[in-house]
Amino acid sequence: MADMGGSGLRFGLLGPLRAWYGERELELGRPQQRAVLAVLLGAAGRTVATAVLVEGVWGGAAPADPRKAVQVAVSRLRAAFRPYTGDDPQRMPLVRVGDGYALRVPEAEVDAAVWDALLAEAGRLRDADAPPQEVREVLRGARRLWAGEPLAGLPGPHAESVRARLAEQRISAKETQLELDAELGDRTDLTAEAAALALEHPGRARLTAVLMRALYQAGRKTEALAVYEDARASLPPGEHGPAALQLRILREDATLLPAAAATAEPAAETWQAPEQLRSGLTDFTGRAEEAEALLDRLATAGGRAVVVSALDGMGGVGKTTLAVHVARRIRGRFPDGQLFADLRGADRTPPDPGTVLAGFLRALGVAPAEIPPDTRERSALYRSALAGRRVLVVLDNAATPGHVEPLLPGSAGCAVLITSRHRLAGLSGAHHLRLDILPPEQALELLTRIVGAGRAAAEPGAAEEIVRACGLLPLAVRIVASRLAADPSLTLAALAEGLRQEHRLAELSDGERTVEASFALSYHRLDAELARAFRLLSLPDAPDIPLPCAAALLDRPEAGTAELLETLVDLNLLHSPRFGRYGFHDLVRAYARGRLAAEDGAAERTAAADRLTDFCLATARNADRAARKADPVELSLLGVPVHRPGRAFADGSEAVRWMREQAEVHAAAIALSCADPDLPLDRAAELADRMGAVLSERTQTTVIADLAEHLAREAAERGDHGALALARYLRGANLWHINRYAESEAEIRRAVELCSSAAGSPVPGSSAAGSPAVGSGAARSAAQTERVLAKALLTLGGNARIHGRYAEAAEHAGRAAQLFRRLGAERSEGSALGEFAFSCAQTGRLTEARAAAERGALLMSGSGPVSAATGRYYLARVLRLCGDPEAALAHAAGAREEFATLQVTVFEAAAGDLAARIHAEAGRWLLAVDAAEAVLPLARRTSAALEAALLRTLGTALTGLGRPRQARACLADGLEVYERLGLDEDAAQVRALLAALE
Repeated sequence: MADMGGSGLRFGLLGPLRAWYGERELELGRPQQRAVLAVLLGAAGRTVATAVLVEGVWGGAAPADPRKAVQVAVSRLRAAFRPYTGDDPQRMPLVRVGDGYALRVPEAEVDAAVWDALLAEAGRLRDADAPPQEVREVLRGARRLWAGEPLAGLPGPHAESVRARLAEQRISAKETQLELDAELGDRTDLTAEAAALALEHPGRARLTAVLMRALYQAGRKTEALAVYEDARASLPPGEHGPAALQLRILREDATLLPAAAATAEPAAETWQAPEQLRSGLTDFTGRAEEAEALLDRLATAGGRAVVVSALDGMGGVGKTTLAVHVARRIRGRFPDGQLFADLRGADRTPPDPGTVLAGFLRALGVAPAEIPPDTRERSALYRSALAGRRVLVVLDNAATPGHVEPLLPGSAGCAVLITSRHRLAGLSGAHHLRLDILPPEQALELLTRIVGAGRAAAEPGAAEEIVRACGLLPLAVRIVASRLAADPSLTLAALAEGLRQEHRLAELSDGERTVEASFALSYHRLDAELARAFRLLSLPDAPDIPLPCAAALLDRPEAGTAELLETLVDLNLLHSPRFGRYGFHDLVRAYARGRLAAEDGAAERTAAADRLTDFCLATARNADRAARKADPVELSLLGVPVHRPGRAFADGSEAVRWMREQAEVHAAAIALSCADPDLPLDRAAELADRMGAVLSERTQTTVIADLAEHLAREAAERGDHGALALARYLRGANLWHINRYAESEAEIRRAVELCSSAAGSPVPGSSAAGSPAVGSGAARSAAQTERVLAKALLTLGGNARIHGRYAEAAEHAGRAAQLFRRLGAERSEGSALGEFAFSCAQTGRLTEARAAAERGALLMSGSGPVSAATGRYYLARVLRLCGDPEAALAHAAGAREEFATLQVTVFEAAAGDLAARIHAEAGRWLLAVDAAEAVLPLARRTSAALEAALLRTLGTALTGLGRPRQARACLADGLEVYERLGLDEDAAQVRALLAALE
């Protein structure tokens, strides 16, 4: 951007969005953040509502929490302005106004505003019949503001609209300037430029007229008239300018011929063509798509601007290898030579651009005595030397845009290929390409080409394991392949075994190169805060982590954490799979953990893991409140305190989505608690319980059961019997939900014994002798123990019910209901009463069952939509057994609709099965079939027992419809499931139905 005066903030929109404070360019961050800034700049100091910002930046693809996204972007922009504001908040130009934001900077400091003002000035001068030279100089000054495509690379409707408006203004201003050029007649190249623009922008009447006049002035009357004939069909309707000019040319109007302009011959010069490209690799493998993209881009050199391609990616991903490969393939298009420089951007002190320029100038034939001492003068001489030439410049390992800008040619025939470990977002006019790890098949091909096809084919499994252990990183694959090639006695299996070890980075060395050294170059350039974030973020073993969890882990506000993590993303030390989430490449995580172990003490690691688990638990409680309206008394089975408020949720759907998306982060936090003896297990155990409370998917249930087993082993090892009781209950409850009933009952009885021995009241049918007690050393109150006991009894009752032991089931559920009532946990009491009522009805105590079911439904109706629907379902089950099928059907159908809306799949299937049974018992066979078939796919995804029940109902209804073959198929499938689950009573009933069919 041209200097517009002033020493404050300056902004450039006429090209990639950029900002400066004096001579210092500010780092504006990633595209969406800069798109927010563009909307604010376009408002010229006026307030922009948050909703308008969201629409302008994201359009119809807004993030899940758009207000949060805007807040984060604004916070990062404010951080970017700190070099200007310092510690003075009064200098902050970006301010909150009501429900929106305003950016208050003088219009003279925004190039787009200066552009508008200059266009207006040119129009005023032309209207006032000012000399053409004066108007043209104003327009030329305006055009010098441009640095490329306006808002290049920015997403969203606002940026698209601004680009379209400015592009039209730019071509219109160019048309005016060309008209003045033709009027003055002082340009010998006017015909060529007008022809190129007319070809690029067909159908524009003013360009057509300028080209006609320029050709006529050059004595090419026939061509001028031909231009009109060719363009006439594409001209806008009613446009008569070119037609009128045609008549003037036919009449040979003398006023179209200005005085000839003097021309100057260019000075002769000498040239020395450099050949500085490195040798390419003979075993270059893969990257075909990326190579073609770069080749296509570089092949456009010779147009109207210098072609610049910037290739970025993490250390070891193969940027230099690809750049040299592409450069060597296309060097024939650049006959005037190729320049190459390693800018050593990852070094602590990379070379000054002036030093690199001196080397380039010497390579171009400039005598050392003629090379000026000043970097700016060297850059100007360098551009002059390349003027009119076709040279390819490869700048490897750049650090910043400022590191390369003095090295960019000015001749449109030249092209530049840049590599960097981070995205050079502020590089004007550059085409950016991020290089990722290799696809698995290309990584395997690279290994094979180096070690030999025969050797790789002899151990295919080990070869695949090696490239996976290398994280598909080209440098790592080359290193291990070189080791194998150098040592024919080393088998692939032996090397794969070495790479399975915890310290596999040590294996990724061939004596000269190491992956660890490549990462160290990037790491040692980080400041202390970035380095700490890099290390601590590697602590949880999860694929990626959301911003709120990262902020808790680092003990920083979200806005400051986002700034740190986005910087690490730009440096390619982290990746961001989607907005607000951050993760590591496997080998980078291994390196970060190595630095964590070396630089951070155990206390720091423990504190970070504790902060993460604390935040996750507080947020999970909030999610449970939003999803199920859980009672506060139910939210802490062990009375665990939390110290952070956690993330809030607008509704249950948002809460469930969060818990589902963070399941791997929660599992990682639980694993950290188990691995660190200085971390208590109670937070981790309750976090696992909250996961199970909010998430009902079978896959999640299996994960939680495994987490509970891990917790139980660790709790037993530590002698933490309170956490052990909860872990045993959790494992048993989740095993029950995936139909592993025998294992579930064993776990639940162990939990009940632990709790009952602590409370001094053993459970019927269980032996409390020899069980470890929840002692006072663990500081567990009787109420805390009763919460676990009540939940365990409820699950134990459910297990008895599923096996047809209804009297036992009623006893356990009734006792659970009493405990929940004593604890004041109404929702859980309602659930226990629903279980009690069903089993009670099965034993013939119908009046007692109906009263219990109605009370349970009433208690659950005030505890959120999921609980209310569950209460209706429990009531419907009992009403059916009490001989009130129509009331039962109404409640079952209503509950099913509510479960479908809430996406509680397993209960939706259960309510559908209940409705189908009621229809079948009433002889409404078609309705029964329809109801069962509608939910059978849901049952197959969630519960084998429900699947079997629905198949039995379908078989019964199809029998009634006189379709014995279909009925037999359904019943046989249902019988197979019941037998697999060990549900003997249900299996016997289905066998009887099959026998009746025979």
